[in-house]
Amino acid sequence: MNDSFWKRFPPVPGFDCLKMKSDIQARIYEDIKGMTTAQRLDYYRRGAAEFRAAHARGQPLAVHEESPKYGGTKPDARKKS
Repeated sequence: MNDSFWKRFPPVPGFDCLKMKSDIQARIYEDIKGMTTAQRLDYYRRGAAEFRAAHARGQPLAVHEESPKYGGTKPDARKKS
């Protein structure tokens, strides 16, 4: 991937990719906490099926999160003043 490739994807001001990743992981952890291995596999398979169904309907293959959480409208709690 070269510079011309990345120019097609301009940065989103205030977007915190690592915070989004951490929040998604925490939400998944809370969902699967206490599940057996079989239950976790079912959880992931259901998620994959929903993802494939969205693709089949022509929806973009993307995770949609609430923009205020990651869009920079609120100060990042990890930053020190």
